[in-house]
Amino acid sequence: MILSEKIKRAIEVHPEIIAVLQSKSRVLHWEQFTRTQFNLVARVINKFITREIQANEDLVGMHLIVGKQQLEKQLFTLRQNSVHEFIRYIGNYREYRVFNWVSGKTLQSYWSGGEAKYVKINALLTFLQVPFIEWENWQTDRRKRAPSNRAALSRHTLPATGLSQSSYSIIKNYYLGNYFLYYQKTDGSRLIIKTPFIIKENENGQIMVKSVSEGHRYSGQVSGIREGCLYINCQNLDFEEVEQYIFNIGLETKPQVLFGVSNTVSVRNRQAVALKNILVKQQSNDPGFENIQEAEIPFTKRYQSQTEECLVVNYLKQSTSNIIITSSCCNLSDLGELAKLP
Repeated sequence: MILSEKIKRAIEVHPEIIAVLQSKSRVLHWEQFTRTQFNLVARVINKFITREIQANEDLVGMHLIVGKQQLEKQLFTLRQNSVHEFIRYIGNYREYRVFNWVSGKTLQSYWSGGEAKYVKINALLTFLQVPFIEWENWQTDRRKRAPSNRAALSRHTLPATGLSQSSYSIIKNYYLGNYFLYYQKTDGSRLIIKTPFIIKENENGQIMVKSVSEGHRYSGQVSGIREGCLYINCQNLDFEEVEQYIFNIGLETKPQVLFGVSNTVSVRNRQAVALKNILVKQQSNDPGFENIQEAEIPFTKRYQSQTEECLVVNYLKQSTSNIIITSSCCNLSDLGELAKLP
């Protein structure tokens, strides 16, 4: 099919495309561009697509922007065993290298009336950040049917949270459940907070989080998985504060213990604080789990057996880096005074 005029015009007026062409071209009509100019355009498009697939691996895994045979060829050539490994590999290319989702030669053919394959059109729509549900509206030629994998994805619409389909599936399959969250109190006292931390899916397909910390209720959403880390944003329901969590998950699919950090505000002096966090997943999904009260555990507590709580408390009380506390500093003279502190 022919690339639609709507897609062409959107690419021609894209700010990043205009920026790269400003110093390279005085020609206004794209039909007159040289191969060099189209190569520049392709480089901008390809760099953006590589960033985008890191957030939505299904674009590659379901062969929406690269054909099955081409993907298998790349996996063999680059010696990668999975789509995830392939995406991480090309995502680590140095600045001067870029994966060719669409070439300058291909783009030049489109502006000369050449035929466009669906995977290439999908790649351009990915660059333009067109929502998947609107892809067909951007293609005016309906004489050819899209490959079956497009229909398959439409049956499994992206979740309401804005997560990529791949992140959503991983979290739903492996990370929903009841956890106990452990962290040292923000005031630096030798006390550890142990509190329920629940990750669940609501009726709208959103991955939600509920917790209570030091008497304050928190509610939030999982925002995604990036580079082997789980990101969560929580809102304090009792006063104006947002807490952000990042947990290391790597490639683990049956997590029992997750290490991470959270950014919050200290109760005592209202300054930014970063805390080491430990999440321990519980084996049961007790419906009354969220009603369990948070507890303060002193470093001095003694245990008769190697329970979950015992292991976590003993680990945290031996660590010297559970809390990063910031100071108020508005100018260089303040910084100099802080530097003199022992």
